[in-house]
Amino acid sequence: MVAKNVVDILQKEGVLNKRALPKLRDFERMSGGNVLDFIFSERIASSGTVIPMLRDTYKVPVVDLTVEDIDLNTARLLPREMCFEHVAVPFLANEHDVAIAMENTDNPKLIAYASQRLQRRVIPFLAQKSAIMQVLSAAFDQSAEDSREQIQQLIGRAESFTGNPEAMAMEMPVVKLLNHLIAFALRSSASDLHIEPGDDFVMLRFRIDGLLHEMFRLPHALLAPVVARIKILSHLRIDENLRPQDGRFTFSENGENVAIRVSIIPTLYGPKAALRFLDTNAASLTLDTIGLSSGDLTTLRKSIGNTHGLILVTGPTGSGKTTTLYALLNELQQKHINLSTIEDPIEYHVTGVNQVQVNPQVGLTFSEGLRSILRQDPDIIMVGEIRDKETAQIAVNAALTGHLVLSSLHTNSASAAITRLIDMGIEPYLVASTLRAIVGQRLVRRVCASCAQIIDQSTLPAPYRDVVTSAATGAGCDQCLGTGHRGRTGIYETIVVDGRFHDAIMSHANAHDIEAIATHHGMKTIRDHGFTKVAAHETTLEEVIRTTQ
Repeated sequence: MVAKNVVDILQKEGVLNKRALPKLRDFERMSGGNVLDFIFSERIASSGTVIPMLRDTYKVPVVDLTVEDIDLNTARLLPREMCFEHVAVPFLANEHDVAIAMENTDNPKLIAYASQRLQRRVIPFLAQKSAIMQVLSAAFDQSAEDSREQIQQLIGRAESFTGNPEAMAMEMPVVKLLNHLIAFALRSSASDLHIEPGDDFVMLRFRIDGLLHEMFRLPHALLAPVVARIKILSHLRIDENLRPQDGRFTFSENGENVAIRVSIIPTLYGPKAALRFLDTNAASLTLDTIGLSSGDLTTLRKSIGNTHGLILVTGPTGSGKTTTLYALLNELQQKHINLSTIEDPIEYHVTGVNQVQVNPQVGLTFSEGLRSILRQDPDIIMVGEIRDKETAQIAVNAALTGHLVLSSLHTNSASAAITRLIDMGIEPYLVASTLRAIVGQRLVRRVCASCAQIIDQSTLPAPYRDVVTSAATGAGCDQCLGTGHRGRTGIYETIVVDGRFHDAIMSHANAHDIEAIATHHGMKTIRDHGFTKVAAHETTLEEVIRTTQ
């Protein structure tokens, strides 16, 4: 039974309707998941409903791996590369048969290979792709300590090679070293890998949950060949060492492709390389998952229901503004809407959205791109960032002429966005008439769930004991690399700009006065939202204080 027939069954049973089919196709294209992933992730039906129906009523071989007790030795019966390539994993075996969970059971090549290799009859079962990948990760991923040891061995092997950097960059030790470094960074949930030359050695640092951690040191002799390898992958000039270069390449890890943005600059001790790992799939970014409070979520959804106006997302660099903008895009995306963006860079790919990359070398700036988009009859426009007066003026004019405009602004609070626009030269009456909502935000590190410990409230600093009823901290473990934190969440404040702010805007009120009006009418500040998440044991008091100072 193949996935297409399962879709037919689910339609017949009323689990899927015709309106869900285009969403299913988009989901399959964007995330690579199958119909079961779609149903469970979209909460259309539970696995407890769908799987028994398929298995018992229609005799479809289907398995829910999330409830199976799987021997990892069984999962490793087939080679790692084969399993990840075909998204399949053995989960039950005896001397005669082996049951293999597959993303798509219509795979005669894999079935024939497995049967011949294992000398047993293969029984294919349909399963969620996400569940298969979880089992494969558990079965094949090395521990952090094993990965560190392997990388140290590769450093030693690469150091023993001699030759010019270009030749060494093609040798297997250097190739493997870079591949293992990137793979380890991805498994460590790093967003960036920095290769930083010093006088005596090269420091390798991972940015994890917003903070840099030194992970390895390379002999200085390996700097040139490793950077040359990065240039080869990124199609950059190997012989150019005096000017900055930017590029990108794609890396495959556990069957998933990861886009990597590369920046190389010359420094006193040699080239410094920064690799940014981009999750180009925006399908999982929704307003429900980025950490908004229920009040801010309701407020924001009401604000984007406007057909025109300007909605701003504010915060310093690295505060998650782009993620929030894409969550808004996913909320607004509809078939009958012409939705266009101008971005630098395009960090996520969104099906059905016309995305334009800024390119100053050919005159395609934010302002020029925005002008061109306005000639394309858009309904909704996203401007990645308002950086100057010209872009601000065009965005405001677009909001005045019947367009909903989303953008970001570098300010420390939501209230400061109003004064920033006025300082950029936008007339106060235009600010008052076009602004619909402003979101201010920060990112805080989550407490590691594997080593979280509740702490006594009396141990908190005295000023915070009245506002934080309970708190937790992470003791540090292998899962979080000893940091006590794993993952990040957002803390937010939202201002709905309505008539209550008109007089303050027109009189050039400062950010403090505007914030006072907002809090008087019920706005919870970023720090207040952070305290709520401390009490819910999602983050720590130290994190909230650090990010909101």
